[in-house]
Formats: sequence, C-alpha cells, structure tokens
Amino acid sequence: MSSSRWYRTSPPAKLNLFLEILSRREDGFHELDTVMTAIDWRDELWVQHVAQPGVRLQVDWSPDRASVAKAMQVGEDDALLHVPTDEQNLVVRALQRLTDALNLEGGWDVRLHKQIPSGAGMGGASSDAAAALRLGWRAAAEIQPDKIAGVDRRLLTGIAAEIGSDVPFFLGISEDDSSAEAARATGRGEKLSFFSLANPLHAVVIFPAASVSTPAVYSRCTVPEKPRSSVNFVRALQGMGGESSFNMHNALQGPACGLSSRIDPPLKWLSDAGLTDCQMTGSGSACFALASSSQHAANVAETLRSTFPGGALIRSVVSCVVPSEIHIA
Repeated sequence: MSSSRWYRTSPPAKLNLFLEILSRREDGFHELDTVMTAIDWRDELWVQHVAQPGVRLQVDWSPDRASVAKAMQVGEDDALLHVPTDEQNLVVRALQRLTDALNLEGGWDVRLHKQIPSGAGMGGASSDAAAALRLGWRAAAEIQPDKIAGVDRRLLTGIAAEIGSDVPFFLGISEDDSSAEAARATGRGEKLSFFSLANPLHAVVIFPAASVSTPAVYSRCTVPEKPRSSVNFVRALQGMGGESSFNMHNALQGPACGLSSRIDPPLKWLSDAGLTDCQMTGSGSACFALASSSQHAANVAETLRSTFPGGALIRSVVSCVVPSEIHIA
C-alpha cells in the first residue's frame, strides 16, 4: 500500500557549546562529553511512501544553488555543494534501514532542500537522517499500521545510533515525542540527557566555505590528563549554576585549526565584532559566538556579510527544540 501524501519537516542544525575528549575507544572512536543545542538554521525534507521499492532522493539547495555558491564564492559544481543521492547520504541509509527493520512494502520518494552546509560540524546530514526516520515511521504508522503494531518506538533510537553519532540527538525524546532545546551527550555522542535552557541562546554562525575532515581532526586530538566535565556547564545553561559565563570549550578546535587556515579568521571577526564566547562547533569548520539578543545577532550578521573577507555563509540563529514538527500534505 502506498500514499500520495507527503510528510514534511524542517531538520535543524546544532551547535556544540561544549566538547571534551575523555578517552580513546578500542573501536576507533572517542569517548566524548559534549553539550549540544539545536538552532533554527534548517533544511527542508519531504518523504512520500510509494509502491516502487527503494529510495529515490532529489537534492536542491535553497533558495537556489547559484545564490549559495555566490555567497561562498565557489563554483556551482564545487565539492562543497555536492550532496550524494545514493547510500552515501544518511537519509537514504536511514529509510533503507527503517524499511528493512519494519519489513515494509514499497519504497520512498524523497526531496531534500539543503541550507545547512556540509562539512561544517553543524550536524546537517545527521539531522536530515533523524528527520527521515521520523517521517518514515509516521508514514508507515498510517499506511501500514500492522507493521508498526507492537514495535517499540525506541527502535528509531537504535537505528539512529547505527547511522551516526549525532543522529539520536535530532530524534529528540522519541519515547513520547516531547521536545527540548539541548542535551548532554556521552559515549560516542549517542548517550543523551535532554534538558531545557533557562533562556534562549542567540548566536552568529560563520561557515567559512571550507570543510575539514572529521577523522583527520580526531586523529590529531589528544586526551587531556584531567578532562573537563560539562556538569557545571549544563547547570549554568539550566539557570541553576549562578554563573555569568558559560565557559564554553571545544577540544577539537586546536586540531582543526592546525588542518585549516580558514577557521581562525571567523573566530577573530566574531570577537572583533564584540561578541563573546567565540568557538568552533563540532569538528569544524563553522564557528559561532553568542549574542545578547536576536536583534544584536541579526545586526552583527548583517555587518559581517558585507565585511567578512572571502566567501562564507553567515547567519544569526536562536536555539530551538528537537524534534522538529511534522506536517502532512
């Protein structure tokens, strides 16, 4: 059974406000202590269940490829704008895995409009994958309810953790579909404790039109003798710590700066603009800084778009909740 209905959502990006390396694991990954918040820099994802097996993904850039390429000062065929449409794309992998796990009949037509840059450390691909899992589950529940009956929804969390370390975060609190803006993540990033922020976080984000290899960044990082803990940082974000500064931290920033000369300039320009707590997110290369209000962030972003040297995507953002709302058309 298939449906002509489209299921749509707007997957958000994320910022790592805190990221510490605790140890190296035998499986090649690292034990992390990181704090993430979702932000309203979003992709758009549409999923439709169809009779034909398989996943067919169409990808466009929003508002259009030409304007995004112009802002980054690259050609429209540049690697930074390449988004795979086969199994390399986590959306395709997520829907294939969900179809197999539920033994669903038919397949999926998918449309993805990208705004979150790739290779930025903002979790765009992971967020898209989490959104695909939620949309696929919602469609299956309405089209093939017998396949869902008796299946624990935490199946999605297991699939998400298989696909990528950041994917479970974007599922949100999947057991009851309640939402939160932030989470502390440990393990590879898949062990999550969600919490709400005492106040919205406003920031300016700069993606300096350069990607950094995540494996290369991790290969250069070292485990500190006394790793920092995010416990007090989380308390401050919840309004429980009484701290005036959040003391942000990213242990991957130094290794990433050693691999790319494009990371230091955004940090300098954000600081020179008077913003505080300037930091790289994830394994890079996007950088951000906190602002005092949405208007403050918007004003700084507008100034930087006209003055920042070289190509870049620059946005003012605010923290938002995960998971994102689902719409049906």
